[in-house]
Amino acid sequence: MKKNVLILLCLTALLLSGIAAAEAETEGEKQLIAQNDRLSLFLSPDLCSIDIRDALTGKTWSSTMNDETAEGLKIIPAQQKRITSLLAVNCTNLQSGLGVVNNLALMAEKDLKASYELIENGMRLTYYLGTYQVGLSMDITLDGASLLVRMPYETIVEDGDFSLVSVDVMPFLFSATDRAEGFFLYPDGCGAIMEFKDYAHYREPARLYSVYGDYQKQPILLDMFSQESPEVLFPVFGMNRGGHGMLAIIEKGEETARVSVNSSNNIIGINYLFANFQYRRSFEDKRVATRDIKVFDKDDIKVDYQMRILFLEEEDPDYNVMALTWRDYLLSGGLAKKHGNTPCVAVDLFMTAPEEGLLFDIPRTVTTLSQAKDILIALDSLGVKNIRASIKGWTKDGYGKTPDRFPLSGPIGGDEDLKRLIETAHSLGAAVTMTANFLEAASDQGGYSHRNDVVYTGNHTILTDPDETVFMLSPDVAEIKLKDFLKKASAFQLDGLRFERMGKYIAYNYNSRRYLTAEDTLGIYRTMAAEARSVFGTVEAEGGNAGLLGTADFFTDVPYDDFGYQITTASVPFYQIALHGLVEYAGRPGNLSSDLEREVLRWVEMGYTPFFELTYDNTEELMYTDYQSLFSAEYTAWQDRVAWAAKQFTLGPLAELHDQLMTEHRRLSDTLVRVTYENGTAVYVNYASEPAWADGVEVGAMSWAVSPGRP
Repeated sequence: MKKNVLILLCLTALLLSGIAAAEAETEGEKQLIAQNDRLSLFLSPDLCSIDIRDALTGKTWSSTMNDETAEGLKIIPAQQKRITSLLAVNCTNLQSGLGVVNNLALMAEKDLKASYELIENGMRLTYYLGTYQVGLSMDITLDGASLLVRMPYETIVEDGDFSLVSVDVMPFLFSATDRAEGFFLYPDGCGAIMEFKDYAHYREPARLYSVYGDYQKQPILLDMFSQESPEVLFPVFGMNRGGHGMLAIIEKGEETARVSVNSSNNIIGINYLFANFQYRRSFEDKRVATRDIKVFDKDDIKVDYQMRILFLEEEDPDYNVMALTWRDYLLSGGLAKKHGNTPCVAVDLFMTAPEEGLLFDIPRTVTTLSQAKDILIALDSLGVKNIRASIKGWTKDGYGKTPDRFPLSGPIGGDEDLKRLIETAHSLGAAVTMTANFLEAASDQGGYSHRNDVVYTGNHTILTDPDETVFMLSPDVAEIKLKDFLKKASAFQLDGLRFERMGKYIAYNYNSRRYLTAEDTLGIYRTMAAEARSVFGTVEAEGGNAGLLGTADFFTDVPYDDFGYQITTASVPFYQIALHGLVEYAGRPGNLSSDLEREVLRWVEMGYTPFFELTYDNTEELMYTDYQSLFSAEYTAWQDRVAWAAKQFTLGPLAELHDQLMTEHRRLSDTLVRVTYENGTAVYVNYASEPAWADGVEVGAMSWAVSPGRP
């Protein structure tokens, strides 16, 4: 337990003292704490809520539910206290070990002690929940058109049996009834919105999104009955209510933060959205088989959380405004716009995978290095230029026998074959990269300790799949594996390295020998990318986590949609609007789609790089391996379609938009979309089976049209 000493003044003593209050301006009963040209910050007398007045829009936002449409809404007293609390503190009794979490609203805590002190541009609020002997502080300050919320770790106090699990931060600042006009924006997949008047969300369970993904629920670790978690690519959420908007960006501690989306129900007819700052994770107690019992970390996560809330000046801001606001934020933080990059087509060349035999694995090879060279030559002859080819499944024992390492798999060829492939590619103006996985380890592979080099969860068990065939390497061990790889790979003139899984999740490790937080891991990932860049010049990553922005040049497997929860009204390309022109990205390979025509339309709509995964031989050879996603990949069956798709993006008007920033994505109808770029060019995408017209432009059935930008 921490023994931090906090000077805590009870509320009554504070008010009697009159410190700072006597000279402060008030609004009703609320005290003015700080003010600048744009915003004014007010504190309630009970120190349990704040108001922010925006001089530009005339809007006053409150941490208590102040939606104008809430008049007449019946709320039971217990919920009323939650709604009027600045924080909800989640605690558990580690001594009892029952895994029960107490959700404590400040206003409902009878032994609450509260105080505040003025700091530059704001205040520090300090709370002590006497019944539970838990205390914490929160700094709230103004920064131009933003409100900064910081929770300093050093102020946390745990004096008794209860320990802090997490904090719901201003849970009702972003809130609205089902009567309100507007929506929530949250980081589900590429972005999702919940419209308040969309009845489908009513009584749906609350959804808790782990920023950058839930490491324990990645598909490779789950059995067929378990549900994987949504991909969460960015630490951002927002709201438009009644024509006014806010956008929250978790700036520090995002690797362990969560975003909670809560829909209206019979108990509380309010939708609310907030950031949850996590200090202890929960795990299933494996010692108890008769019932599910959660256990929590004994040691807390030592992190200073910070969230920036921007008050949008635009009238009735939509997801476009929010995406552009996030992009401006990223650019102001140093992320650079790309210039002069040549549009390309990405092609993965899959080589070999093992088939389990009676005594030994049998390599099933569908592409050799020599055949990969033939594929590139064939595509070039069909007019496919600027190919970015990545060889996949090249390692000695085949795809999936991770961590990937040299030597090359014998059946695909040797070092000289790889050099000839690279030479041929360069003569054609193509690039060759390698796809490698350093984060996972197959149980039947050597070169690592199955006990000391792997990831442990907080309940002292090794993180693995139900059959214990795949283990997660500790991130620092993964970096060692990369260094070994680079020593050999530097002998080849490769054009880049793609890190599998790295953009999908951020690992953490409770192994006492290799304890690492998620923040530590993200730092290691960035270091690994820098090491690869120093050898090859470019870096790619599977997945699109914003934690790797500025580190990776190209992301693959970036989702087009949300996860599909009932609370969601629609998915929106928030991620793509914000990042097009800043980084390259692609979805899943087009030949894995059940409808390539529709897939290409989505590439056009969202600014994706065309992407295929090909083989030389028929993929039936892979039928009895663990790599069964390639239903159809033989290049002779796909080369004409690859050539057609590639030409659309590397030649003509779409190619000119490759490095342009998006300025607007607008759904004109259920089947017609218009996307506008910074040079004024508009792209119309028609998903209907008949032609459509918009802005005087005819768009063919299941096709697109480009209207050039004005000079």
